Amino acid sequence: MDKIKTFARKLRAVFNIIKLRTFLNHIEFEVVEHCNLNCKGCSHFSNICEQKFIDVGMLGRHFDRLNKLFGFIYSVCILGGEPLLHPDIIDIIEYTRRKFPISQIRIVTNGLLLDKMPEDFFKACHKNNILIYISKYPPVTNKIKEIKKLLSEFKVKHFISATIRTFSAKLNAKGDSNKDISFKDCRHRECVMLKDDKIYICPIAAYIDKYNKYFNKKISEPKGINIYSSSAKQILDYLKTPEETCKYCTAIPAYIDWTCSKKAEETDWYGKDF
Repeated sequence: MDKIKTFARKLRAVFNIIKLRTFLNHIEFEVVEHCNLNCKGCSHFSNICEQKFIDVGMLGRHFDRLNKLFGFIYSVCILGGEPLLHPDIIDIIEYTRRKFPISQIRIVTNGLLLDKMPEDFFKACHKNNILIYISKYPPVTNKIKEIKKLLSEFKVKHFISATIRTFSAKLNAKGDSNKDISFKDCRHRECVMLKDDKIYICPIAAYIDKYNKYFNKKISEPKGINIYSSSAKQILDYLKTPEETCKYCTAIPAYIDWTCSKKAEETDWYGKDF
């Protein structure tokens, strides 16, 4: 019966593609904003975010709207913070696959909590064809062998990055960068973010409000585009256009050694030409 239901969902997705003839290449969303690491200069500002868990029901409504807008979303990415901190991560996995039956789905994690996850988590990942993408920061290096064995036992698809030893910082707090150049050269442009009921061009745009609140700054916060009051074409056009926030990104990033910060400083995110 499960196989029949899965086939039916995939068939409906194919009909949706034919009917709507629009597709979105990639979408990311955070299920939690906080993290179990305090990476200095985190591009999602997770080290200065308060604890917050996404509501699964609300997420489902957003998915339904995206499916009405787009015939197909090629890649769907479940992020944090650290996504494995969410108490309902298994439900999120099941729900995401149900709503996006033929999309590539991955969970991006630092891996530190994987050996503490219940068997049902790994079974859900295998059943729903989820890729676990491990961002290998130095603290997880010694656990990689055990993690690979665990994932292989449950036949879970996975990818482990090279050890991440540097972060790039791009903020220009003066806001005098050429926004068109910043947008054109931005490596985050493909990281389209769904946050609440809006889509943003990148994680910095989506979460710069956290930086402003934490450091009492006034960096221009983007408008984003509301998925309920916009058409698919309007959203796709928005993703091709720089936001005012792009003025606050430098042309030349500063590369800093990866480390956990005991106390975040506003300069942790500054690029070279600021």
